Amino acid sequence: MIDLYLMSPPSPGWALRGRANFRSQNAPAVDAAAARREWLALAEAIEARGGTVIALEPPSDELSGMPYAAECGHVIAREDAPPLFVLPRMAKPHRQGERACWQPLAEAMGLEVVDPGEGIWEAQGDVAELDGCTLLFYGGRTDRAGMEAAARFFPGETLAIEIREPAFHGNMAVLPLPFVDRMLVCREVLVGEAWDKLVHRFGEARLLPVTEAEIREYATNGLPVGDTLLAPSLVPERVARLVASLGMRVERLTLRELCDKAGGASRCLVSRARVEEKHVRLPEENRLARIAAAIRQERSS
Repeated sequence: MIDLYLMSPPSPGWALRGRANFRSQNAPAVDAAAARREWLALAEAIEARGGTVIALEPPSDELSGMPYAAECGHVIAREDAPPLFVLPRMAKPHRQGERACWQPLAEAMGLEVVDPGEGIWEAQGDVAELDGCTLLFYGGRTDRAGMEAAARFFPGETLAIEIREPAFHGNMAVLPLPFVDRMLVCREVLVGEAWDKLVHRFGEARLLPVTEAEIREYATNGLPVGDTLLAPSLVPERVARLVASLGMRVERLTLRELCDKAGGASRCLVSRARVEEKHVRLPEENRLARIAAAIRQERSS
């Protein structure tokens, strides 16, 4: 088995174009070169902890949302068959061209590409997993029709969870921490029976509360990799201490361009999957080493 992370670096001419979240709306201009270095630091931290990064360079500066690869699609492993790659159906116009870039890579990797076919579904940004249960979120950017259309591809136990702004994705409302069998949850942005569903399935003791103010500082958007939470430096100190008290390491990453300004943290920058290596191909041209060398060359020139 391999822990696969699909990622996409900011383009050399990356800029804020959509300005579609509460941080990017009024942010100052970004430094694209600095953003590429931030991205590389995260990618190398993932590989240092045993992950395998497959990276896709954006074909155009216009696709400014591509670095936030949680929305590139979602890989679903299957027994004795190639994994599925469920394409996204994005809400914002500046991101709707991304899936046409990711589909050829998914096919080159041997994945079976499928399309939910209706509604808005923003892929892994609205998917979370813990203890064999998959949470499928809607009510932010993903709508109910899109969630239900995607849900048919997910085997096993699923729970539909409704959220509200400022949690525009489920990964702003909930962060599973599999290493310690816990979940950070912002109850304030859960709608209707969502909290009761989580308590019934997981037990209240496993649900660790964070506030709406804390999720605006990306409390739930760190990236757990094994025993380490790769967290943006914005993460509130209380939340970092809480995670550390459970027995996890918290490593803060400087994401001034990608997170503080553009509004997407370390969890937003990856689409991850655990798959059997025999069922996937890993194109050499998309390995991290090639893109890392290019980014380092830019810095020295």
